[in-house]
Amino acid sequence: MHGLEEYCLLNYDRHTLFICYIAATYWRILVAGLIVLFIFHFIVRALWIGLVGLNSVYPGGFRPNERFSPHFQQKLREEYGDVDGFISRLDRLGSGLFGIGFGIAGVFLNFGLLGVVFVLLHGWLMGRGMSPDNLLLYIALLLSPLLLLSLFTMVLHTKRYRESAFARRYLWPLSNWQSRFTYPMARRYITTSLNIVTSYYADSKAFAWYFLLGMVAMVGLGIASSLGTNNIRFFIDPVYHRMANDSTRVVPEFVEGSGYGGIYYRPVLPKPEDISGQVLEVWVPLPARELVELDARCAIKAVERGELERTAYDNLRRQRTLDCAKEYMSIQVNGKVLQDYRLVREYKNNAAGSQFGVRAFLEQVRLKDGLNVLGVATNYPHEDSGARRETYTVFYHDVQKAR
Repeated sequence: MHGLEEYCLLNYDRHTLFICYIAATYWRILVAGLIVLFIFHFIVRALWIGLVGLNSVYPGGFRPNERFSPHFQQKLREEYGDVDGFISRLDRLGSGLFGIGFGIAGVFLNFGLLGVVFVLLHGWLMGRGMSPDNLLLYIALLLSPLLLLSLFTMVLHTKRYRESAFARRYLWPLSNWQSRFTYPMARRYITTSLNIVTSYYADSKAFAWYFLLGMVAMVGLGIASSLGTNNIRFFIDPVYHRMANDSTRVVPEFVEGSGYGGIYYRPVLPKPEDISGQVLEVWVPLPARELVELDARCAIKAVERGELERTAYDNLRRQRTLDCAKEYMSIQVNGKVLQDYRLVREYKNNAAGSQFGVRAFLEQVRLKDGLNVLGVATNYPHEDSGARRETYTVFYHDVQKAR
């Protein structure tokens, strides 16, 4: 799950990330639910096996003895004497939960797969210049027939309409088609398992409470699984999409050598003791969505393959990326914008794999003794104002040690 989330964070635009977040939530509920289900089923089955074994070794249940009074033994047999019934209840509990659990897991599996399809479709259409607002509208229009069909069949199931001639003729075909589109995978098992359980408890007055309890459990499971990862905040926090400009300290995970293994969304500085007065190095992350923006805004002509050899073509294309990166971003130290600095391509290994970025070598930079301010601005636009993103990071420099 971490790998899937981090792939989305590094490769999709901020509009597609909203759909990624929804899909990731379904997958997290599915995974967490199956883990809880397997643990609970293992415990229930262990109790069942243990009791079956005891019942075979000591058949007949409780045996009269002289250790306890006849009255106490009578009460003991009344309360706990039905060993076969207890074994049967444990078997029903384990089998029932396992069966219904996989049915519900199948629902979330289908919804998660549908989310992945929409992520791929949304990202592909966004890459071809389609407006994000229009795209969400088209997705809503695509899903609206299924939603309206679901609501319509719910109305037909009410006492007022379920015996009507229209319901007798069309309710079953409509419900069947609805399940086909809703559960493209494992439809027969999902529909069978859920309807078997529903048929046993549908007339019970406690059915609504069981349903409500299940919904609360799934929501709680989703919240708990989401809070268990640091990636979720990146889906909803604008800091990830345009570096916040209110940072007044060096965040430890964005200092080299700190052992940080997550996604980088801010420039990375060396450790304070490794900063010299001659060259200041800073690594700036460039996720795939920013490279698309960088390439689109670049004034340098794109490299054409023509008759170039593969190695020569790749080298020219990589050099163009670096030249475009100098147009795409600006760097300043202590308020002075730097014009002449060298860039190299560099991948940093983290939990998501290799994350691409550029390392800037800032030569002959005048660093003050004590606190200094590094500013990096890139042309990745703000979603509302269109302004470029900026980050200001304060770092410490000891002139005496640097000498």
